[in-house]
Amino acid sequence: MSKVRSVKNVWSRMIDKNKELKNVSKIHIDLIERLEKAEPSVAELNLSKEEVEGKLKEGIPYLEGEEDNIELSSAVIQFRELSSWTGLGDSRSNFKKMGKKAEDMEIHHLLKAWLTGESMAIDQFADKFHLPLDVLFVLVRYSLLPTLHEYAKEFDQTKVFNEEAWMKDYCPVCGDQHGLAEYRGSERFRHFRCLSCAGDWVFWRIACPHCDNRDHNKLSTIFIKEEKGSFQIDVCDECNGYVKGINKLDPSSPIFLLLDDFATFHLDMLAKEKGYVRGCLSPPE
Repeated sequence: MSKVRSVKNVWSRMIDKNKELKNVSKIHIDLIERLEKAEPSVAELNLSKEEVEGKLKEGIPYLEGEEDNIELSSAVIQFRELSSWTGLGDSRSNFKKMGKKAEDMEIHHLLKAWLTGESMAIDQFADKFHLPLDVLFVLVRYSLLPTLHEYAKEFDQTKVFNEEAWMKDYCPVCGDQHGLAEYRGSERFRHFRCLSCAGDWVFWRIACPHCDNRDHNKLSTIFIKEEKGSFQIDVCDECNGYVKGINKLDPSSPIFLLLDDFATFHLDMLAKEKGYVRGCLSPPE
C-alpha cells in the first residue's frame, strides 16, 4: 500500500468520527501528494563518529556548520511544487506567481538561509515576492523535510546520540524547535519531534522547553480525550508557552508526523484561547 493511500485511509477513519476534519484532511493529503512526487537525493556528510560526538557534547546540532555540504536540489523542486499547495490559503496566488518568477538559485539561497538562520535573506525574499513570512516559514519547512529527513537517518546511523545527554529544546539534527511531543512507552517518556527533519529526542517531563522553568507549581497539563484519541497540552505559567502532545506506541514517520500535527490543530487553537503560545516560528539559530 502506498504512503498516500495509507494516509487517506487514516483520515477516512478519523473523519467518520469527526466530520469537521474533512477540510484539513484535504489540505494535508494535497501536501503529501506533492511531497511524494520527488525522491530526495542527498550527499553524505561522512562525518566521523568522533566529530559527531564532539558537536553533540558542545550542544551543536549535526547539520550546523555543514550547510555548504547539504544537497538542496530536491528541496528546490519541492519548494516549487508546494508553491501551488492548497494549504497556502489567501496567499496562494502570490506563491504561484513567485514559483514562476523565482530563479532556482534564489530558492536555493532562501533554503540555505533558513538552515543558517539568516533572517535578513528570508525577509528580502518575502518582500520581493510579496509573501507573508509566517506562511513562507511553513512552506520552507515542508520543502526541506524530505531532504533533511535523509540526513536525520544518516545521523541515526552514526549510533552516537545519547538522548539523556541531550535534553535540549532544539533538534539534535537540524537545530529547529520541536513541533510537537509524542508520549511513548510504558513510562510515557516525552519525545519531541521536529517538523523540519522529523528528528526525535527525549525532553524532561516536568520542564518548560521555552523558558526552562522547572517549578511544578507553574507547570500544568490540559488533558483532552476524544473518540479519535487522547491528547494533552503541557503549559507553562512562567512564559505562557505550551507543547501539544499525542500518545503513540511508535514514532511517526514524516508524513504521519505531519498528519498528527494537522489533526491536532484544534489543540493549538485551545491553547491560544487560554493565552498560551506555541513558540518561535522563525528560522533555527
